[in-house]
Amino acid sequence: MSGAYSRSKGNRWERDVCSVNVLALDLSLNSTGYAYWNPDGSWNLGTIDPKGRTGERRLSFIRDRVLGWAEVTGGLVAIEGYAYARANQAHQIGELGGVVRLALHDAGVEFIEVAPSSVKKYATGKGNANKNAMLVAAGKRLGYGGDSNDEADAAWLCALVLDALGCPVVDVPQAHRAAVTAVRDALEVVSDAA
Repeated sequence: MSGAYSRSKGNRWERDVCSVNVLALDLSLNSTGYAYWNPDGSWNLGTIDPKGRTGERRLSFIRDRVLGWAEVTGGLVAIEGYAYARANQAHQIGELGGVVRLALHDAGVEFIEVAPSSVKKYATGKGNANKNAMLVAAGKRLGYGGDSNDEADAAWLCALVLDALGCPVVDVPQAHRAAVTAVRDALEVVSDAA
């Protein structure tokens, strides 16, 4: 494998040189997935569950958890962009996305938005892959052993952004790599704006 990471025993990746911090978020009103690549070469994956909260209480709960994770990781935050094809709850999800983006901006945290089709392309080779295909690919390529689509999506987003930053944590076929170019372009825009 090329790049700054090398494979060790099992499905674990160990860091050789790269020191990039990326927190990836798959925003959701019911189960926001997050992924962070730890310095020891392991994943920190989870979900933010608003535990029955609704309305503003749910939005502030998710916002506060995201800001907490952003502070802990201390790096770039990657947010999976809006899935425009999803009609149900479009306004509420847009509201959550706006609250999180504004909170990150106000806290001075750099973030990048990555199109869902890019994440799917990187993971599966198909920009329109379904949630199950993403989960299966996470198990196969990332060594993910869980059953959360939200965690798997966040892990793929994190892996894609790390790859675009020159720190790949997974080998993907060449056909999947078009997604990396799109993210590199977006990173240059973020870098230029800073």
